[in-house]
Amino acid sequence: MNLPTQIARRYLFSRKMSLVNVISFIAVFGVAGMSAALVVILSVFNGFDSLISSMVNQFDPDLKIAAAKGKTFKIDEDICRKISDIEGVTAMSYTVEETALFQYDNYQYIATLKGVDNNYALVSDIPANIIIGEYMLQDATGVPFAVLGADIAANLWAQPNGLTPMKIYAPRRTAKVSPTPAEAFTSGLLMPSGIFHIHQDFDAKYVIAPLEFAQNLLEFDDNEFSSIEIHTNGNDDAIAVQIKALLGDQFTVKNRYQQQDTLYKIMQSEKLSIFVMLTFIIIIASFNIVGALAMLIIDKKGDIATLSHLGANNGFLRQIFVRTGQLITITGVISGIVLGLLACWLQMQFHLLTFPEGSYIIDAYPVEVRWFDVVATAVVVTAIGFLAALMPTRRLFAE
Repeated sequence: MNLPTQIARRYLFSRKMSLVNVISFIAVFGVAGMSAALVVILSVFNGFDSLISSMVNQFDPDLKIAAAKGKTFKIDEDICRKISDIEGVTAMSYTVEETALFQYDNYQYIATLKGVDNNYALVSDIPANIIIGEYMLQDATGVPFAVLGADIAANLWAQPNGLTPMKIYAPRRTAKVSPTPAEAFTSGLLMPSGIFHIHQDFDAKYVIAPLEFAQNLLEFDDNEFSSIEIHTNGNDDAIAVQIKALLGDQFTVKNRYQQQDTLYKIMQSEKLSIFVMLTFIIIIASFNIVGALAMLIIDKKGDIATLSHLGANNGFLRQIFVRTGQLITITGVISGIVLGLLACWLQMQFHLLTFPEGSYIIDAYPVEVRWFDVVATAVVVTAIGFLAALMPTRRLFAE
């Protein structure tokens, strides 16, 4: 340890406490508090990010094939067979989607009818998220059933396994302007079998029904679909490249992130905004370091004069107070990160901050520590503190 650093350490951690030492420690606490706040806030945001992503992933498949243009496409069985033979593809489900009007008793609601085949339970976690009734799309006699999102069921007052069927109205694909609804719409009946709950975006949008029923209602051909949903063994990107090579530019192949790219971009932009705003607050808080060093320089005028008479130049004197500011910053950053991580651990273990009972799908604030955020916090706060340490000595000890 060189001499300026030793002197700086003695100034900061002096056994004889003075007003200047108290102000220096207040600056340390300020840096520590902002570092801890940044770690905690980013970790809570990460917790909500992971929570929303996990809910979205329960509905979205690993990979989704759709038409590059238009809402539907037709595909040959040979191509589908080649896709299913790709190593890593474990299940495929054919689906159709279209907006329709649903009526149950005297209640009506506009939602998306999603027709799925028997493999849909293998590519989606809908069956595991049934909260009322069961996941059943067809009984032994061939009667079609439907699984409704929780918000849709609430708006329709639909009762699974009841005696009242649900009516569905969909616009005809080739219909012209007609004064009678019977000529402009096709209709069908479905019996509600279950209600699922994943996320409001899905709960208020989808009604799951048998593929054949949906194709007949929407006037689709047997080999016409809205999408093909695929479950993989985890090597999504490599499998997507192979599927894209088979299908060409007329189709899109999207992974989970790409299917919800807008949502993920919004979450990342919100996190970046929070980080930037807290960084500005840290910049303002760093003036505590400037004030502490300015007062320290005034308090140590006698020491400065003594060192000058002993041959110390302005560069040497400047290093002493710059190192003091750097010690304040480093001490505050390390203390703050430790306190922030401790607070996160306590929240994860003991759920200290909770939501009102029944107001949210989880009981306590979710927390997820990501080491990139911890490192970014340390780098940013340290850089701001080091720059702040240069300000009060820049002119006073100019060469």
